[in-house]
Amino acid sequence: MLIGQNLVPDASFEDYNRLPCSVNEFLIQDLLRSWLQPIPATTDYWNSLSDPDCFLNPMQTTVSPRTGNGMIGLITAVVQDGAKIQYKEYVEAKLTSKLKQGTLYYAEFYAHNRVKSIVQSDILAANNIGAAFTDSLILHPVNRNAPDHILLKAAIKENEPIGMAWQKVHGCFLATSASQYVLIGNFNSIDSTKLVRITNGLDDAAAYYFIDDVLVEELPYDVSALATTATLCAGEDFVQLNAFVEGASNYQWDGGAQGPTINAITKEDTNYSVEISFAECQYKHTFQVSYVPDIELGADTTLCTGEELRLTPTHPVNEFLWSDGSSDETKIISIPGTYAVSIPSEHCSIQDSIEVSFIDCPGYVPNIITPNNDQYNEYFVFENIENRSWSLNVINKWGEQVYFSDHYKNQWNGNELPDGIYYYVLSSTELNKTIKGWINLVH
Repeated sequence: MLIGQNLVPDASFEDYNRLPCSVNEFLIQDLLRSWLQPIPATTDYWNSLSDPDCFLNPMQTTVSPRTGNGMIGLITAVVQDGAKIQYKEYVEAKLTSKLKQGTLYYAEFYAHNRVKSIVQSDILAANNIGAAFTDSLILHPVNRNAPDHILLKAAIKENEPIGMAWQKVHGCFLATSASQYVLIGNFNSIDSTKLVRITNGLDDAAAYYFIDDVLVEELPYDVSALATTATLCAGEDFVQLNAFVEGASNYQWDGGAQGPTINAITKEDTNYSVEISFAECQYKHTFQVSYVPDIELGADTTLCTGEELRLTPTHPVNEFLWSDGSSDETKIISIPGTYAVSIPSEHCSIQDSIEVSFIDCPGYVPNIITPNNDQYNEYFVFENIENRSWSLNVINKWGEQVYFSDHYKNQWNGNELPDGIYYYVLSSTELNKTIKGWINLVH
């Protein structure tokens, strides 16, 4: 299903200016017309048409070019004196046309381990060899400050060490910019590169690979319409993610589900990834699902007159719009009314309200009662107790309960108790308020 032509010029390294082992050769761009080496390393050009005695004639190895007469040789990992070092080698070419941002492409090339050591060092197999794309040319002059490796994000790469046979490195990738240059090599750090020794015995070793037949072509599958973000609101059970692409043959989600759609139900920020299979390759697409929680002001509240309620809502967005038009992070409530707050959101309705009322609560509390029928201080009386349900608990000095009412109505006089000091707790669960004190009982 590939469409269009191969965007890589001289894909099999046949179009040369001169053959290897010519006089004054040094850089790949001295030998090939369309390829160059971006840093001054010793990337090699091999060609079977060169002099049979040439050091870079494939006859000197057991590996022949996969197609044609030419191939590239480069180092992707090095161990020196028993330690890994960053030195690597690359090749680079200008594509015949720029990549189209948001378009899906297929890329491939073939790699083959050197197998037969033609220098005095052991041989390694390594992973991470791949292809990367850039908008501008990477070309460092030959000087002491030139880098010895290039760190880029590879569009395709091989995750396992490549051994002693031509192996295809391939995959789909989404063009993130209008790149016009392709590079081949190991773009990972040496510490994240997996190495396997093929031969042993020396402290110095290298992973050396032949490269041939590079391909970059546009695919006909339109993945540009796939969403990359989604929002799950607090009031929703799920948000559906749709990965359908015309021409895809299979969908495999990270959690094991199959099919083009899945319901995201996790109520926290979560990434969902799906591998979409096409005839040529697989493309991994990720949805970033943002969870938007509700905002809560709490239950409707009744306060005592003179008290204040402090409303301090919290929300990740941290942008508040109150019903009075203010944007305060904290609202102090001292008068009755309905107070509402909302959060700006493109996808969700985030709001809450609270009804706040005030009542007169018990104020003056006497400190003596005299149940002697003189009509003064006969009962233990609290002001404004009739406004809400209050409970009264009375205990003596030994901590023994001597009276309790879950809905006190100023009816206790203590006439059944001896004179003395008693302690009380008057409380309202509705108002979340407690009044404590003592009362002197005198007959």
